[in-house]
Amino acid sequence: MKGNLLIVDDEVDLSWSMKELLEDEAHHIYIANNGEEGLAILRSQKIDCVVSDIKMPVMDGLQFIETARKLGFNMPFIFYTGHGSSELKKIANHLGATDLLTKPNYLNLEIAIRNVLSA
Repeated sequence: MKGNLLIVDDEVDLSWSMKELLEDEAHHIYIANNGEEGLAILRSQKIDCVVSDIKMPVMDGLQFIETARKLGFNMPFIFYTGHGSSELKKIANHLGATDLLTKPNYLNLEIAIRNVLSA
């Protein structure tokens, strides 16, 4: 089953590349440039999975997931970051993240999204 995917990343070119790569995995893909924009999309669209960077201006990924969870959004949430570490993964998991993957491994991201949307 395909669902709606939200990509949240301040690297615009990367977001559009990810959208093109993942088109076959999702019904519709939305793009936001930071967590604040991501929250606006969560409030206005039915989102089945979020893929988010962590380091972003305005509202970073950790603030984004924390706020989204407090607002009751419980969809799978995958962090896709160039700044991964075991400590950051523990923090992300504590906040309710489904996974933390390190850029630029698109294959692992595609597999994780496929698994989440087909569950």
